[in-house]
Amino acid sequence: MAGGQARPELTALTGEQRDRVAKHLRRHRTRCAGCGSTDFDIGDALYLGFLFRSERQDAYLVGLTCAAPACPAPRTGVRLRKTDLFRPGEETADGEDPREAGTTP
Repeated sequence: MAGGQARPELTALTGEQRDRVAKHLRRHRTRCAGCGSTDFDIGDALYLGFLFRSERQDAYLVGLTCAAPACPAPRTGVRLRKTDLFRPGEETADGEDPREAGTTP
C-alpha cells in the first residue's frame, strides 16, 4: 500500500499475536492447499463478525501467505476467534476494537 498505510478495516497483529496464530497453525497441522508447505507468513486480521450473518460475532480472518517460493496458490487465511488472538484486557495493535469502531461512548 502506498505510503505504508494499511487498510482501515484490517487489524495489525503484534508479534505475540502472530506467535499465537503460528501456534494455532502448528496445533491444527495446517498445510498450504497449493503445495502442502507448513511455512506461512502471517499477515493482518480482518474482523468478520459484522460482514457475514453466519459468522460468530468474535470471528477474525488472519491472512496467510505460503512462504514456499514456487507455491502455485500462496494466499489463504485462517479463521480464529477473538480469544485465540487477543488476551483479556489486551487491545488490538492499533488500540481499537473493530466492533466498537465509529461508536461514541
